Amino acid sequence: MSDKFLPISMESLTNWIFTELEEKNSIFGINRELFFKPKAKDKFKVDIYATQLETPFGVAAGPHTQMAQNLITAWLSGARFLELKTIQTLDELKVSKPCIDMMDAGFNVEWSQELKIKQSFDEYIRAWVLIYALHHKLGFPGKIPGVIFNTSIGYNYEGIQKDNVQWFLKKIRNAGSLRDEAVETVSKYYPEIKKIDIPYSISNNITLSTMHGCPPDEIGKIATYLITDLGFNTNVKLNPTLLGPDMLRNILNKSLGYREITVPDIAFEHDLKYSDAVAILKDLIWKADKKKITFGVKLTNTLEVENHKNFFDKKEKMMYMSGRPLHAISVNVAKKLSNEFNGELLMSFAGGADCYNAAELLSSGLKTITVSSDVLRPGGYCRIIQYIKNVEDAMESVKASSISDYITRVARKDKAVSAIKNPDDKVTAAALSNLNKYADSVISDPLYMRDSYERKQSKTSRKLEFFDCIKAPCTDECPVNQKAPQYIEAIKDGNLKKASEIMREDNPIPNILGRACNHQCETTCTRSHYDEPIAIRELKRYITDNVTSAKFDIERPNNVKVAVIGAGPCGLSTGYFLAQKGFGVTLFEEKDGAAGMVYQTIPKYRATSKSINMDVNTIKKLGVKIESNKKAGRDFQIKDLKKQGYKYIVVAAGAQEGITLGIPGENAHGVIDGISFLRTVKRGEKLELGASVGVIGAGDVAMDCARSANRITGGKVSVIYRRTIEEMPSHKEELDALLEEGIEIIELTAPKAVIAENGIIKALKCSKMTLGERDDSGRRKPVEIPNSDFSIPLDTLIMAIGQKPNFDFLKDLPIVYNKKGYIDVDPKTMQTSIFEILAGGDAIENGPLTIVKAAGDGKKIAVSIAALEAKKTIHEENISNIKCNYKTLMKKRMFREFRVPVQHLSTAKRETFDEIVATLSDRTAKKEAERCLQCHKFCSTCTTVCPNKAIFTYKTQEESIKLPVIKISLDKTTLTSEEIFKLAQSYQTAIFTPFCNECGTCHTFCPTSGSPYKDKPRFYLDKKEFDAENNNAFMLCKSRNGTSIQAKFDGILHSLSVAGTNIFCSNETADIKMSKNFSILECNAKSKDSSTLSMKNFAIMYVLLKNVKKSMPGMPFAQI
Repeated sequence: MSDKFLPISMESLTNWIFTELEEKNSIFGINRELFFKPKAKDKFKVDIYATQLETPFGVAAGPHTQMAQNLITAWLSGARFLELKTIQTLDELKVSKPCIDMMDAGFNVEWSQELKIKQSFDEYIRAWVLIYALHHKLGFPGKIPGVIFNTSIGYNYEGIQKDNVQWFLKKIRNAGSLRDEAVETVSKYYPEIKKIDIPYSISNNITLSTMHGCPPDEIGKIATYLITDLGFNTNVKLNPTLLGPDMLRNILNKSLGYREITVPDIAFEHDLKYSDAVAILKDLIWKADKKKITFGVKLTNTLEVENHKNFFDKKEKMMYMSGRPLHAISVNVAKKLSNEFNGELLMSFAGGADCYNAAELLSSGLKTITVSSDVLRPGGYCRIIQYIKNVEDAMESVKASSISDYITRVARKDKAVSAIKNPDDKVTAAALSNLNKYADSVISDPLYMRDSYERKQSKTSRKLEFFDCIKAPCTDECPVNQKAPQYIEAIKDGNLKKASEIMREDNPIPNILGRACNHQCETTCTRSHYDEPIAIRELKRYITDNVTSAKFDIERPNNVKVAVIGAGPCGLSTGYFLAQKGFGVTLFEEKDGAAGMVYQTIPKYRATSKSINMDVNTIKKLGVKIESNKKAGRDFQIKDLKKQGYKYIVVAAGAQEGITLGIPGENAHGVIDGISFLRTVKRGEKLELGASVGVIGAGDVAMDCARSANRITGGKVSVIYRRTIEEMPSHKEELDALLEEGIEIIELTAPKAVIAENGIIKALKCSKMTLGERDDSGRRKPVEIPNSDFSIPLDTLIMAIGQKPNFDFLKDLPIVYNKKGYIDVDPKTMQTSIFEILAGGDAIENGPLTIVKAAGDGKKIAVSIAALEAKKTIHEENISNIKCNYKTLMKKRMFREFRVPVQHLSTAKRETFDEIVATLSDRTAKKEAERCLQCHKFCSTCTTVCPNKAIFTYKTQEESIKLPVIKISLDKTTLTSEEIFKLAQSYQTAIFTPFCNECGTCHTFCPTSGSPYKDKPRFYLDKKEFDAENNNAFMLCKSRNGTSIQAKFDGILHSLSVAGTNIFCSNETADIKMSKNFSILECNAKSKDSSTLSMKNFAIMYVLLKNVKKSMPGMPFAQI
C-alpha cells in the first residue's frame, strides 16, 4: 500500500462534486441539509484583511487543509478562515506513518505539506474556484463567499528564497491562467460560474511557521521580508514554550494532571524566548504600520514532547501535542502577550478550540479561531456547526449585536471597562479583561483536566469485516453481550417493559450489574470521543428499579441435570440461562446464602443486599436450586454428583482466599487480607481498626477496603501504592470516589516489612520508588531509590493485592491447569480437559474476574451445554440490520452533549454504608437515553474522522446468493458444491486510495480491532498503484463498452462487467458468463489443468460495482 496522495484532476473533482450534489443532494457524503447556511443578518461575522468573514472559525494549517476536498468540506461545515497547509522548499519529505493520534490528548509527527509545491497550489486554486461556484450554486447570500485562504509558509529564510517557494508566493497573489483554467473546467458542470467575479488572488495574507529552534533573527528576517518586500498581511506563529518551563509544566503536569507527558528541556532551549519574541513583535508591528498592512500572531504551534506512547514509530523520539492539554497553555500565552501589548496585538488562535470554548475565546478578543484536533475526532468537520450555534446562543443570551458588542457585554461587570468612553478602547479593554479571567479559570476547568475523561480505549477485539461491520461497541465489550442501545432506545420511547425484556435476554443479574458492574462497556462507547459515554449502567439500574417483575418463556424439562459448584455470578448466570432451556440446575454454595463474593464482600454503599437478593430470587423462580453451606471436597465429591445423576458439572467457584505480600512481620496482629476484611464488614461485625489504617493495593478491592475502613474508623486511611495514581488499575469511578472521601494515596511507595511490637503492628517499613525507563507497553517501571527507607505508623494494615481459588476438590481428577495455576478451558466451549466438566469465572484464565465477566462466562457455559446436549455447533450471532435514517443519525453525530448528572450522596453524609448513587428519574433517564448514537444501527465513524475524505459510506441491499463452486478443465465444467454469499447490512464503507495517506486516525476510532484504511475495500484510480497490489485492490473502470471493475485477490487479476441481465467475469483460470443470480451460462477454461473455482470473489466485485457506482455517482473511474 502507498501512503502518498495522488490528487485527482480538476475535471474529476468538479464532476464528483456537482454530480453527487445533483443526484444525492450531498457533497463528499455530507447531506445538503447539514451544510452551514450563512445568513445576511448573522451577528458573528468579523472583518479582517479587507474581507468580511461569514464566521470567525476555520481549520488550522494541517491535515484538513492540504487537499481541495478537505478545504471544500471545511467550508461546507462553516469554516471560513482556512489556513492552508504549510509549504516549504523541501517538498519531497518522507512522513512517518501513522502520524496522528487523537485518542484523547492530540499527538502528531507530521507538520508539513505532503505534496510538492505545485501540486499544493493546484489543490488550493481548485478549492478556491469551487468554493466560489458552490457559494453561488447553493444560493448563499452575498455576491462572493466571506472566506479567507490564509497561506502558511516555512521554515527558514533561505528556503523561502528558493525558486519553488517564490513561484508559489507569486501564484497566490495572482493565479493567472491557472485560475482561468479552473473556471473553464467548472463551467462544463456549472455554467453560471462565468457570471461570478472570482479573484485571481487567492490570498493576501500569510502565517509564518518556523521550525522549533529557529533563531530570533531568522524569524524577524523572514517576517520583515513578507511585510516590507512582498506586502503581505502577516502573522507569526509562536510556540507554547513562550510561557517558560516553570509555568508551562505547572499548567500541564500539575494543574491539568498530565503527569505522563514530558516536555524536554531542549524544547525550551531551542525555541524563541519571551523577551526575544516581544522585541521581534514590536519591530514587526512598526514595520507593518509603516506599510499600512495588518500584522498579528498565531497562537500557538503544537508543543514538542517526548514520545512515550506505542502508537508512532519508535524512531520518533519526539511528538507534537495538541488538543485539550494545549488549550490552557495557549490561552495563557495569549494572556501574557495581550497584557504585554495592552490588548492591541491581533491574535488568531489555535490550541484545543472546540464548541465549548469558542464563545469564551471570541469574548477574549481572539479575532479568528482555527481548529484541527477537535475535528479529527468522531463527527469530524461537521462539529464546527456547533461552534457557530453555541456562539450564536451565547451572543443571544446577552443580546449582543456583533462580536465587538458581545465582548463588551461579557465584560460589563468590570468597572474599569465600564468607565471607558471611547468605543474602540472599550472593546480592547473588555477583551483583555475577559481574556485575563478566562486564562486564570481555564487552568482549573474540568473540561481540560486529564482525569475528567477516561479515553484509554476505543477498540474492541471484534474483527473488522470487509462488509457488515456495524455493531455497537458497548455490546462488543460487554461480557454478557448486553444489547444496551436497544434497551436505551426503549427507555427513550417510554417503553420500560420492552426495555426490561431486552435487558433480561442477556443479563442474568441486572440488579447487581445495575449497581456494581465495572461498566467497561462505557470505555468503548462512541459518545466518549465526543463528551462522555452514555450512562449505560445507570440506565440499567433505572430499568430494574422500575420494572421489578419478569416473565420468561421456559422450555419443557429435558431431564438433564447440571451441578454448579459456586453460586456467585458465574454460577447464577449458568443457572439462569440453562433453566430457561429446560435443564435441572443445582448450585452448591460453600457459604450461607447465594451470590458468592458479591453478597459477601461488596460494600452496601455500592449494592444493597436487597438488590442482590432480587436477582437471586428471580433465578430461584426459574427453578434453579441453591444448596448453601455445601463445600466441594468437604460435603461432597465430584464423583458423588455423578452418582446423583448430574450429567454436566460446572466449576464456578470464586477466588475466595486473599493473598499477602510475603514480607517480614505480616503475620502480626492488625494485618488482615482485604477479602477477610470486607467479609467481616459486610457481616456487620465490630472492628477496632485504630487511628491509622493502611491499605496496600490499587484495584477495586483495595478501593472498597479503604472506603469501608474510612466509614468505620474516625482516624486516617491511606492507600499505599508503588506506582502513581495514573497506573492504578482500579476503575476511575472508584478512584474518584476514594479521593472525594478524603482518603490519601501514598504514591511511589513499596512495602518492605511490617514493624511489630509484642506481635502487634506498629508501622509499615517502606522504600521510596521512582519511575524509570518505559517498558514495552509505554509504562515507566517503578525503581527503588537507594537509602530511601521510611516508616508509616499504622494500627491496621489491609492487604488487598489479590485473591486465589482453592481447587483441592479437583485434585483427584485429571484436570489440566494453565501456567498460572488456573483451570485450562476451551475459550469457545468452556470445557475443561474432562468433556462433561466446564469451568468459568475466577477459576479460569488469569484468575479473579469482574462480576460481569464471570456472568458472561456463565452465559457461555450455558450456551455450550445446550449445544452439547442438542449435538449442535456453537455459532456466532447473526448480523443485525436495523433500518435507520442516515441523515438523522449523521446529524446526531455532529453535536456534543454531556451526560445527565447522576445524583450522589454528598461526601459529608458518607459516614454510613448508605447507598451513594441515586437512581435516575423518568425525566433524566429519558434525557440520557436520547444521547445514545444508536451504534447498532449505523456507524461510519471512520468516514467522519478522515480529514481527507478518503473513506466513504455506500448503501447496499440485503443479499443472500447461492454461489456455484465449479471444477473446470478445457473440455468440462462440473458443479461440485455451493456456498452462500451474504450481505446483511444497509450501510458499508470503503476507501478511495488517492485521498488516503494512512495517517492512522480511522484506526484510532474504529470500534473494532481493525484499521479501515487497510481492511475495507480499497479503490484505486492509478493503474500502476493498482498493479503493485496483491490483495484488497479494486479499480472501477470506464470504457466505450461501459463500466467494469477489476480486482486483485492473492495476486491474481480478476475482472467483471455487467451487460443487460448478464455478468461477465474473468481471471487467469477462466472466462465466465453468468446470470445476475450467479447461475453459470458459459465457462471457458484457460488452462489444460483442471481446477476448482469459487465465485465468491466475483460476488464481492459485483456487489461493489453495483452499489458503489450507485451510492457515489461522481467518484472518478479509471479510463481504460
